[in-house]
Amino acid sequence: MKKMIKMFNGAIGKFFGDIKRIFTGRNLIWQGIAIAVTYFLVTSGFDGWVTVAVRESGLREIIRAAGAGGVGFWVPFILPIAFVAVGLAWRNKQAVKAGLLVAQAEITGGLLALFYKALTGRPGPSGRGVEMLLEGAELSEVFRFGFLRGGVFWGWPSSHITIAVSAAVVLMVFYKHVALIKYLALAYIVYMALSVSLTFHWFSDGVAGLIFGSIVGLAVVKSSRSVLER
Repeated sequence: MKKMIKMFNGAIGKFFGDIKRIFTGRNLIWQGIAIAVTYFLVTSGFDGWVTVAVRESGLREIIRAAGAGGVGFWVPFILPIAFVAVGLAWRNKQAVKAGLLVAQAEITGGLLALFYKALTGRPGPSGRGVEMLLEGAELSEVFRFGFLRGGVFWGWPSSHITIAVSAAVVLMVFYKHVALIKYLALAYIVYMALSVSLTFHWFSDGVAGLIFGSIVGLAVVKSSRSVLER
């Protein structure tokens, strides 16, 4: 019982330590870079151009048929459970640790994305929004700054991409000597980044998600004693 309590307290301490790490030093600079890149993509009109081009070419329907939404929803649940289950079944402590780190990274990444979404309130490029774009209205430049002015479903950055990249980066660092896992994790990042940012998010939402997810994944895995002692 005491061991479980110690492990729980350690996990809580690590979680809040990682949150602090994400908002300090170099990680804070990278968040500033994400904001600057977004500003350029939005004000240059590139965000709106990408959305219109993808819709008019019919590429959006092809990408949606690939099931990005389903993958983005289910994989974050399946991935950590699978690693923990395999680790327990084969008595592989590293797999269990990897699964737990992935779960923590996904939760942390999701919370970070929700935090920014709650403050930026950016509407997504769907339905009437795209019709407005085609008519010349600059919907892609709309941000409702404040708190929960635009909800947290749509918005900047993409939580799908942030969570996916957070998990994938953990696996790429944790299993840095296992080529198969590294390349599968990289493929997961590319698939989610392109499919999500070209369908139900603005392109800059996806770019920001890539940056935020990388910040979270590296912060979580680098602070883990299990990795540092490998």
